[in-house]
Amino acid sequence: MSEKTVILSVRGMHCEGCANNLGNTLRAVSGVREAYVNFGKKKVTIVYDAEQISQERLESAITDAGYEVE
Repeated sequence: MSEKTVILSVRGMHCEGCANNLGNTLRAVSGVREAYVNFGKKKVTIVYDAEQISQERLESAITDAGYEVE
C-alpha cells in the first residue's frame, strides 16, 4: 500500500452538516482510509491508498458531492 495524505481547501460548506456529509462521502470512496473535515477552516484532510485512487479522483468525489476544491 502507498499511503498518502492530502489537505484540500473546500468551498460550499455552509454548516457542520455539510462537513459531516462530505466526510461520510469521502470515507465511502474505495481507497480512502480516513477523511477529516474541518468546517471552520474549510479544509479536508484525506488519508488514502495512492495505488487504489488518485488525488484527481478524490477532488472529483468532492465536486460530485456538490462542493468546490480551491
